[in-house]
Amino acid sequence: MNCRICNREVKADGFCLLHLRAYRNIVEKYAVWHKALGIGWIEYLVQIQKNTLTGEWAKEVANNIIITGESTDVRKNEET
Repeated sequence: MNCRICNREVKADGFCLLHLRAYRNIVEKYAVWHKALGIGWIEYLVQIQKNTLTGEWAKEVANNIIITGESTDVRKNEET
């Protein structure tokens, strides 16, 4: 099976190893952004896409999540 973003082999959650790492980092770092800026999940993903310091794999993952409308259980990361 291929990664839902590229043609590499899937490792987990529909992503190749590179996109999986980016996905996990995005989910993990959301709590920090939410606490600091009080932004929601989708707004956070949009900010990731706009940030010039964000890597391409993370931007691709953020874009994919927005397009597919995937919701992840980020509430566990929203502890304030």
